[in-house]
Amino acid sequence: MLRDENVEAIDFDTDADWIGLTGYIVHKARMFEIIDAFKARGRRIAVGGPFATLCPEQLRDKVDVLFVGESERTWPRFLSDLAAGEPRAEYHADALPELDDAPIPRFDLLKLNRYRSMAVQFARGCPYTCEFCDIIVMYGRRPRTKPVARLVAEVDALHALGAHDVFVVDDNFIGNKKAAKALLRELVGWQVAHGYPVEFMTEVSLNLAQDDELLRLMHDANFTSVFIGIESPRVASLEETGKTQNIRADLLGSVRKIQDAGIEVMAGMIVGFDNDDVSIFEEQFRFIQDARIPVSMTGLLNALPQTPLRERLLTAGRLDDEYTGDQFVFSNVIPAAMSRLELYEGYRDLLERLYDHSNYRRRAMAFLRDQGPEKRVRVSAGAHEVRIFLRVLWTCVLLAPPRRAAMTLRMLGETLLRRPSSMRKAVVLALMHKHLHEYAVFVRAELDRIIVGLRAPAPPPVAVAELVGHRLLPQDRLAGRRSPDPASGHVVDVPAG
Repeated sequence: MLRDENVEAIDFDTDADWIGLTGYIVHKARMFEIIDAFKARGRRIAVGGPFATLCPEQLRDKVDVLFVGESERTWPRFLSDLAAGEPRAEYHADALPELDDAPIPRFDLLKLNRYRSMAVQFARGCPYTCEFCDIIVMYGRRPRTKPVARLVAEVDALHALGAHDVFVVDDNFIGNKKAAKALLRELVGWQVAHGYPVEFMTEVSLNLAQDDELLRLMHDANFTSVFIGIESPRVASLEETGKTQNIRADLLGSVRKIQDAGIEVMAGMIVGFDNDDVSIFEEQFRFIQDARIPVSMTGLLNALPQTPLRERLLTAGRLDDEYTGDQFVFSNVIPAAMSRLELYEGYRDLLERLYDHSNYRRRAMAFLRDQGPEKRVRVSAGAHEVRIFLRVLWTCVLLAPPRRAAMTLRMLGETLLRRPSSMRKAVVLALMHKHLHEYAVFVRAELDRIIVGLRAPAPPPVAVAELVGHRLLPQDRLAGRRSPDPASGHVVDVPAG
C-alpha cells in the first residue's frame, strides 16, 4: 500500500506490521506526528530519505529502523535481515550506488488522476560546489545516471497510464552533458513515434544556454520548462557562494536565450548572502521583471545541515537556531551586510511586489509574447487541457475577486489576440499565479509576526544563571556566551554584568 499525503489521507488503522516513511527536513514536524500515531497503534517504523540522511540524530530514538543514505543496496539487506528475524537498528549506504539496475517504479500504485505531472529520475549528483547546497552532501559530485533505455521505459510506462506531463527530477539534468544528450536523442525519437504526447520539465544549471546542441535537443524532445538556480543577479554574491557556472556569461542574456528556444525558465532566487545589502531587494525585483520570469521561487539563505555554509557560519558564530526546512519564512543565517530586521522586511516587500497582480501579468505577458516557438505539435485540446481551462474559469474568473478576474481575462484575451499559440501556457500561468499569490499572502503573515518580534525593544539586562553540568554559572561567567533572547527567540550574546 502506498500513500502520498498530498493527495489522500493516511490510513492510520492499517493492519500493516511495518510502516515506511520518508520526507525532507521541512516535513520534520509532520513526520514526527505520523511516527507517534503509528507507534501508539503498535506499528514498527522504518524511516529513510533526505531528512533521515542529513539529520539521523533526530530520528534514532523515535523509529525502529533508520536508513542513512541511498537505499538501493541497504533496503534489500534490511528485507533479508527482517526475514531472518534480526533487522538492524540502522543501515548505512557503504558507497553511492550506481543506478544501472534500478527497477522501474510502480507507477501503477499511484492515483495519477490526482497529479498534474508525474516524476522520473535519470541522474543523481551534481558536479558543482555551491556552498549552501546539500545535494552534493547526499548524492556526491559525480552524476550517476540510469541506462538510457531504462529511463525511456519509465516514460513509456507513464504514457501507458495516461500521463501527459513528466518532471525529470534530477537536481541538475545536464550535470553529465554526454549522458543527457544521449537520453534526449532517444526521447526525440520516442516523441516522434508517439506523436509528441508528453511535455517534460526538469532542473538544469544556467550553462545550458552555452551549449547550442543541448538546447536544441531539449527543445526537440519537448522540454517546455526548466527550473534554474540563478540565486542572485549580484556577481559578488554568486562568487561568494561558489556559483561559478552562473558568472561565465551574461545572466540576462542566458535566460533569454533559453526562452528564445521555446523553453520557459523558472528561477530559484536567494536573498541574504554576505554580499547582499538592503539594495539587493530592488536589484532582484528588476532582474526578475527584466528577465521575463513569471515563476520565481525566491527564498531566504539558509545553512543546511552538513553543508560547507553551515560549517563556515558555525565557526564564525553566525548561526541563529537550526534550519527549519522552510526557506520561504525563516533564515538561520545572521546576515553580514544588513540587520535581521532589514532582511525580513526587504524580503517580505520583495515577495509582495513579485506576485502583485500587475507585476506578474507584465512579466508573464512579456514572456508569452516573446518566447521562441515550442516543439509541441499536438494542437487539439484533450480532456486534460479542457479540465485545466474550466478550472481556471471557475477559480480565477467566476469565483475570483475582481482584481484576479480582471488579470486573468486580460492575460487570456491578450494572448488570444497577439499569440494564440501560447493560450495553453497562458491558462497554466494564470492558474499558477492564484497559488503563488495566495502563498505569498500566507508567507507575509508569517513574516509580519517575525518582524514584530524583531522590532520589539530588547529587555533590560538582568542577572541570570545557567546550569552547566551540575554547576550554576553566575552572570559574569556567562559574558560572551550565546543564549536565546526572550523577546525574539533568536540567539544573542549575553552581556557582561
